[in-house]
Amino acid sequence: MDKPTTTDSKQKGIQKLAVALLLLLASGVIFVLPNLVSEPWISGTDQSQRSLVASPTVVSPSTAAQKTKYRQEAQTILAEIIQRRDRLFNEQGVDQWGEFEFKQAQKAVERGDKEYGFGDYSDAVSSYQKALDGLTELESKAESLLEQAISEATAAIENSVLSTAVSATALATAIAPENRTVMRLSQRVQGLPTVIDAMERGDKLLALDRLDRAEQAFTEAVTADPEHRKAAAALASSQQKITEQRFRGFMSDGFRALDKNMFEAATRAFEQAGTVYQANSAVAQALAQVETRRSQLWVSERILEATKFEAQEEWQQALEIYKQLLATDGTLTDVRVKQIPVSVRADLDKRIKKTLSDPLALSAISQFRRGQKVLQDASGIRNPGPVLQQQISTLRKVLKASQTPIQVMLTSDSTTDVTLFRVAKLGVFDKTAVSLKPGRYIVAGTRMGFRDVRVEFTVTGQGLDQPISISCNEAI
Repeated sequence: MDKPTTTDSKQKGIQKLAVALLLLLASGVIFVLPNLVSEPWISGTDQSQRSLVASPTVVSPSTAAQKTKYRQEAQTILAEIIQRRDRLFNEQGVDQWGEFEFKQAQKAVERGDKEYGFGDYSDAVSSYQKALDGLTELESKAESLLEQAISEATAAIENSVLSTAVSATALATAIAPENRTVMRLSQRVQGLPTVIDAMERGDKLLALDRLDRAEQAFTEAVTADPEHRKAAAALASSQQKITEQRFRGFMSDGFRALDKNMFEAATRAFEQAGTVYQANSAVAQALAQVETRRSQLWVSERILEATKFEAQEEWQQALEIYKQLLATDGTLTDVRVKQIPVSVRADLDKRIKKTLSDPLALSAISQFRRGQKVLQDASGIRNPGPVLQQQISTLRKVLKASQTPIQVMLTSDSTTDVTLFRVAKLGVFDKTAVSLKPGRYIVAGTRMGFRDVRVEFTVTGQGLDQPISISCNEAI
């Protein structure tokens, strides 16, 4: 630890001497000065009464005590006055908003000082108290003015009234320069010119529907004063308008594509709109319309295709399309109605084709009758198309030909026993002729000691080019 220097010792000695002198002076003020002040403690006009009063230089203990009380009270009040006066003047700029009241308080203090100097402690207490009351009211006024100034400054900033914002903020700063709210208001006022300019530009651009540039202007305003509610609201509004514009653009693109039956493009546009506004019911409805329109178009195209098949009298193809449509959507009433006559025609067409596919089978009486029934059903169709007319004509010819006998020549060796299955036993002959309906036949020959012979042949409406030969020539 360093040793104290000679200079330090001298300074400490001077300080001790000063303190001793101050204590001595204070003792003189408290105990000696009251005895030196001449004051008529008891007033009156009677000279005899005056003779009873003690000499001015002689103060009774009760009077001394009373003076001491008032003096101490005056000093206490004066100390508080000084504290409040300095705070109002040095920290709250009272000269800017309460100069008259402050001077009145100062005059009361000066009056109290004079009264105190004359030893009129009671009057001094009264004057000091009046001054203190005035200063107290000024402090209350300061609080009220501060609150009002903050409110006016905040409103002026929000309403872009620069002059009011500046003056109100200046007053608030004078009253409470260290107040955080006031300091923040001061910062906001500095950026207010930028906010005003940006807001005006943004409003003009917004009116011209130049939303992107309006958003930039409002962003500048918010950057200059993040607490500016109107700027924040204008920015949010412009962003909302931009969002709505994008949404409407995607939706419009989607519906234009939908009107042209461009389903993939419409779906993409509506899905993009969904990314702008997620879970938006309009998007869901639009996508549903795409699917509905797609389905309707598909149904219409398939019905048109089926109609073409009907016109071409390709009934089975048309029927398959109607079945497919109903399997997809059973509520298609028109398709169900169309299916009924098409089903009938498809069945008839199938029966006709089956009959004409094997005309030789008509030689059997059961098949012939079925063929007649098919011809009857086909002939009952109103307004038959060219295909059906041709089928009816062909069917008549086939049915007629199936029942028209054709002469067939058979030759043998006069030793073979010949049998024409399902027709007759012809026996032994050299040459013979039989009348047969068109069809498939089997003729067999047998001869003792020789291998049997079997011949199959088909009779058509054109007959046979050469006789059927049936002989057993291979010996066993």
